[in-house]
Amino acid sequence: MPQNTEELVQLLQLEEIEHDLYRGQQPVTDWQRTFGGQVLAQALVAAGRTVDPSRMCHSLHAYFLKGGRPDKPIIYDVEKIRDGGSLSVRRVVARQHGENIFALNASFHIDEPGLDHSDPMPANVPAPEDCPTMRDVMSRTVGDVPMLNEWEALEVRFAGDSGMSNAIEAKSHSAHMRVWVRTTSALPDDPLLHQAVLAYLSDMTLLSVSVVPHKVVFAGPNMQIASIDHSMWFHRPVRADEWMLYDQVSPSASKALGFSTGRILQGGKLVATCSQEGLIRVVE
Repeated sequence: MPQNTEELVQLLQLEEIEHDLYRGQQPVTDWQRTFGGQVLAQALVAAGRTVDPSRMCHSLHAYFLKGGRPDKPIIYDVEKIRDGGSLSVRRVVARQHGENIFALNASFHIDEPGLDHSDPMPANVPAPEDCPTMRDVMSRTVGDVPMLNEWEALEVRFAGDSGMSNAIEAKSHSAHMRVWVRTTSALPDDPLLHQAVLAYLSDMTLLSVSVVPHKVVFAGPNMQIASIDHSMWFHRPVRADEWMLYDQVSPSASKALGFSTGRILQGGKLVATCSQEGLIRVVE
């Protein structure tokens, strides 16, 4: 996977094959299937390439249809659904070997003034420099697994959960986890790139919060996990190379499916919201 931020940026530089058709390359990886956040980010870049730069993505809804092969490029086919006075809608289908592996609907909006309010930053959250790295936390529970290599381009710090760490009281949410995250180095000043990196990192820990209250190890040998669908809403401009608090809860887990939501806050304001459902099947 990307070993640094520069490699992550390069991963998101899609090749234009022809009009509205793009090719996304794969990084070197030990994973048996392509990381979902990578496909999500590349599809958003493909959609954004076909929209006027004055319009930024404000929402996306995606389905992971089939695990992608990490040794083959991915083709992103963009369909221009609508271009209105203030909104543009795009549909993206990702394919490998003629098979659909991913589908994305994304809506883009002009920058216009309007009513403005935001949830505040949660209280009593330790500063990033006072938190252990997520690699150290996971290494103590699951050992050295390939998932940890996904974070080489990012700095991820564990700010506590409502499970074993007991750093968050489980009064309102039995499954609650917080992490600080940013890229390891500065990014170019491209708003679409920052949104794409945000999409990339949003898939990293969101499903794992759904197992926080349970006596299982996420990504352990007796768990089968996979993202199924993913939605995001981008509320405000964001810098993915500056610290963001990813505040995640799982309201429900049932029938081998975990549902999680996440708030991404920066500079004291809510910049994005995510939701995801995924497979969390316990196996022998």
